[in-house]
Amino acid sequence: MTLIDSALQQLEDRRQKILDGGLNCVPSPFKRFRSDFPGVEQSQYICITSFTKGGKTLLTSYMFIFELVRFAYFTKADIDFHIIYFALEETKERIMQRFMSWLLFKDSKCSIRVSPKDLRSTSTAVDEKVLDRLRQFDMQGILNYFEEHIEFPTEENPTGIYKYCKQYAEEHGTVYKKTVKMKDELGNLQDVEVFDHYEQDNPNEYRLIIIDTINLVTEERGWKKKECMDKMSEYCAKDLRNKYHFSPIVIQQQAFESEGNDAFKLGRVRPSVYGLGDSKYISRDADIVLGLFSPTRFGITEYFGYDITILKDHIRFLEVIVNRNGQMGGLLPLWFDGDVCDFKELPKPDDKTAMDKVYALCKHLEATGQYPKKTSSTLLLSTKHLISSICNFKL
Repeated sequence: MTLIDSALQQLEDRRQKILDGGLNCVPSPFKRFRSDFPGVEQSQYICITSFTKGGKTLLTSYMFIFELVRFAYFTKADIDFHIIYFALEETKERIMQRFMSWLLFKDSKCSIRVSPKDLRSTSTAVDEKVLDRLRQFDMQGILNYFEEHIEFPTEENPTGIYKYCKQYAEEHGTVYKKTVKMKDELGNLQDVEVFDHYEQDNPNEYRLIIIDTINLVTEERGWKKKECMDKMSEYCAKDLRNKYHFSPIVIQQQAFESEGNDAFKLGRVRPSVYGLGDSKYISRDADIVLGLFSPTRFGITEYFGYDITILKDHIRFLEVIVNRNGQMGGLLPLWFDGDVCDFKELPKPDDKTAMDKVYALCKHLEATGQYPKKTSSTLLLSTKHLISSICNFKL
């Protein structure tokens, strides 16, 4: 088969899959953003970046784990997935507890708003009813599904991470090789077997690799941090994505100097390729770089028409910083509830009626720490806006 035939065959197969009701990506939970970022595809390398404590780990959990679990578990779509999570700065128990917190919030239609910290009874004992709810059959079903589809290896250096993922690919697919002529150290031609192509056992399986954060990969071979990060990114792009169809998702810190007064004076407040911490080369390798921005971190009082003095930490802006296969610059305002790891599209700033209700909700949350228990036209949005989208999930 020629290269032309191979490329056309892929296009025809993907078209037919859509016509047959299948999927070529797991849709993004942000509908207004799908023209900029349709969703997770196989063989796609994504970088998520923000400033310190900007919500990048929470966004990754929400978009690429929690919503993926929810989508696959409840829709029974013709997809499967496996997540290999290299958690370099938190424990697997903390990630599971974050999922439990989010799940309780969704299942209860916002009435159970318990942060992971409160689930752990940090200051006061968590209500036993909350833990009883997690033990019930329907909750155990999705929690077990979560655990069955995610693993937390302990490898921390680039070569160890690469070898672990490569082993998974070889155990769940077939590597095909071809023979080529290569010169040995003496210049003599030798027949050598090299990688030709790879086929998954399950072509509908999405294999995600999450590295949180790539700035924390441990050093090896005497390399410095940047060299280790660059090697990790090379593994992600050239081998794990291109050869073995993985979708690496790396979380990368913005440089500390990008948060300073000089950056603010120059107007460089949103995450950028220029601001990527320790290595800018990840943006060269990745298909998509997504930036997450919190205006309140910089003392901004109004941003793109939104009143930040009221929204405070409840607003984030998601932006496509790099897009290898499409347009860049797409910007989406998001409602952010860090206590329960929840993100939702905000109404447009010129929708005064809807935004007044969002502002009222912010004030209520600040005063009580909980969502309103009764529907109120003063506090809640109409069904087409925020609260309806927050509360439309039921087990």
